[in-house]
Amino acid sequence: MLAIRADADAGIGLGHAMRCFALAEAWCAQGGEAVFFSAAALPDPVLARLDGAGIAHRVFASPDDGREFADAATGIGARWLVVDGSFATPDYLERVRNAGLPVLLIDDEGSAERYPCDLLLNQNVQATSGDYAGRTEAKILAGPGFALIRADMRETLQLRTLPERPQRILVLVGGADPGGHLEALAEAAATALRQATIADGHVDAVIGPASAWRAPADTDPMITYHRGVKDMGTLIAKTDLTISSAGSTVWELSLFGTPMILGASVPVEEPVGAGMAARGAALYLGRFSDCPAEQLVAETVRVLQDSAVRRKLSAAASALVDGGGVERVIDAMLGIEAGTGIP
Repeated sequence: MLAIRADADAGIGLGHAMRCFALAEAWCAQGGEAVFFSAAALPDPVLARLDGAGIAHRVFASPDDGREFADAATGIGARWLVVDGSFATPDYLERVRNAGLPVLLIDDEGSAERYPCDLLLNQNVQATSGDYAGRTEAKILAGPGFALIRADMRETLQLRTLPERPQRILVLVGGADPGGHLEALAEAAATALRQATIADGHVDAVIGPASAWRAPADTDPMITYHRGVKDMGTLIAKTDLTISSAGSTVWELSLFGTPMILGASVPVEEPVGAGMAARGAALYLGRFSDCPAEQLVAETVRVLQDSAVRRKLSAAASALVDGGGVERVIDAMLGIEAGTGIP
């Protein structure tokens, strides 16, 4: 039994919950079971994923300081505890470990003074095991080779073809879009297509499941806003260029070898965007809030008109993620069990 503690809402988006779902889904595919715990009700799209995979969901009746999760996990006969979110302070993790069960922490920042856990995963491109030196005794899994990607994304994977004349731009801002950037990015993408003289081009802009924003009635005819997308893999596969926030979606885009222009919607995305640019796997514009529309349009036009740049971005991104990360994480969990004798 896998006991998972993660949240999702309009403020933090869906990334924490969805990557934990990917892990739970793969765990169950190997014959295990999983239960998802959160501090509040999860958004409907996450609940639908959990229900479809037969994964139970429970909401804590009181603020969770770690003891509640430890007690609940022990009560269901959990085999591993998985914790993902900014609530997972060192003190929280210490209380969780009182359950006497191995703990997997999924981290993004590497900024805590200590990491009391057994397995520590940071799937971001800039992450290294050295980032945690002297602050944990856990086995460390670092880098996008361990990216947790859902089965439906891996199943829709197809060979990327890069046309000399690109036509479709996909715009993504995560599950919540807390900065309200989607409309401006989509309009910039449409402007870039016109400036690149791609009159028959099209922009697919995805409204995140936790976003309350509604597309205006006078939307540019070159733009289609999508809500409630259930097959993101198909949208990614048919795009020629993506403008995206540098969140968890970056690893799905990388899996498909998608040329990317990235920006940061929240501070935690900044090192991811910079790290992708350093690896030649994306162009990074910094914070979307600080990026003038003219700069985004100019960069987009440049990439649209340069097939060599798109090929290089695609190849570098594809080399980062092969879709096997979730199995590697589970193998590490089973290895720790074998080494400690935990049944």
